[in-house]
Amino acid sequence: MKPLQALRHWAGQSLLRRLWLSTTLMVALVGACTGAVSYALGYVEANRLQDVQLRQVAALVQAGGQMPDATLLAHAAEVDRDARIVVQRLGAPGGLPLPADLAPGMHVLHAAGQEWRVFVRRDPGGRIAAAQRTDLRSDAAADSAQRTLIPLLALIPLLALLASLVLRRALRPVLRLAAQVDARSELRLEPLPMVDVPRELGPFVASINGLLERVRTLRERERRFLADAAHELRTPIAALTLQAENLDHVELPREARERLRGMLGGLARTRAVVEQLLSLARAQSGPAGTPRPIEPQGVLRHVLEDLLPLARQRGIDLGIERDEQAPAAEPILADPTQLYTLLRNAVDNALRYSPPGGRVDLSCRTETAPDGVVWTHVDIEDDGPGIPEALLPRAFEAFNRLHREGEEGGSGLGLAIMSTIAANLGGVLRLNNRAQGGLRVRYSQRSLRPVAPARPVGRGDERPGAGDA
Repeated sequence: MKPLQALRHWAGQSLLRRLWLSTTLMVALVGACTGAVSYALGYVEANRLQDVQLRQVAALVQAGGQMPDATLLAHAAEVDRDARIVVQRLGAPGGLPLPADLAPGMHVLHAAGQEWRVFVRRDPGGRIAAAQRTDLRSDAAADSAQRTLIPLLALIPLLALLASLVLRRALRPVLRLAAQVDARSELRLEPLPMVDVPRELGPFVASINGLLERVRTLRERERRFLADAAHELRTPIAALTLQAENLDHVELPREARERLRGMLGGLARTRAVVEQLLSLARAQSGPAGTPRPIEPQGVLRHVLEDLLPLARQRGIDLGIERDEQAPAAEPILADPTQLYTLLRNAVDNALRYSPPGGRVDLSCRTETAPDGVVWTHVDIEDDGPGIPEALLPRAFEAFNRLHREGEEGGSGLGLAIMSTIAANLGGVLRLNNRAQGGLRVRYSQRSLRPVAPARPVGRGDERPGAGDA
């Protein structure tokens, strides 16, 4: 790749690079032009000053009177030989071979194999000539002009550095806006604030807000469709279930009764899917209640009490782990109903996929992150088959059936509902497979007050309900 193409490619990868490169090139071009003009002006000014010097030397010699008949040479004085000036009376013997009839004023003459700049001044005793070699004058003028050029050339890289700093500062609103958009969840579709937005970014932000409004409208239509469809299906499914249950009390042939039981199972699964659709529609509509400080361990106990019969039916050891030496889990700000729905779905999934005679452990603990933020974690761990690592990134997608071992007619909505509720509550939901087998579901949310770091919670001796399940 050619250097110019490589430079264009490098600049094209970043708006900041493109602006900086354009600014630097303009600064360099203007600096070069300014330097050339400054050099030319300095050169001309240096030559003019040297002409003034010749005039002053001639005037001083004349003012001193008694001009010698010989030539006054600069080497007789302690001066810079490169700037020496020859003063002589025209027509006198010795010195430079200058014409005796030179008119007063400035002249450029060739004498003694050199080119000279000569100033002639008339006085009552004749004409006085002050001469200086032009090559020495040119060197002195070039040195003087270069001294004016060096600061300007040194200023160009400094201006390039300052341009980079200014451009970075000018693009900070863009970076802040990008950070705001990146920090939002997929459920936060309110318009971006237009306050203190630079005028140049106004149309761009307005376009993003228009897109967010269209996405919000589309999601609202989808949510209403789910809710309306689920509501419309509840009544006929309930009627079909009631009629099928009434048939169960009638004497039927064995083959018909087996088909009836299959139909009742299908209706039950359909009813569960409808309820899940309603839960998803409610979760997507945002937080339903007013958040208030709650103890997550208390909500977890209610979930345990409600699902304990299901755990007994499947022969699963269900209980809450405790560590008496660890501090209690800190309260969080949440809607109790939505937190209950989230945790119930998580525990229900754990019971569904745990093998008979398996174990489901529930725990709450508080942890201080390295950045000082205090988090309350609620863990649900099972010893089921877990989720294949390749499917974990898509686990929270709606209607995504993971096809795990032991799955019994799942709808693919449970994890999507949990993820939506977690976003509503401002928490984080994570899934990971345990090293010893099984799946861990962790819901994390910021605590209301900071506490000292708690040590990891292990298996406690007291497990309410563990012995009964």
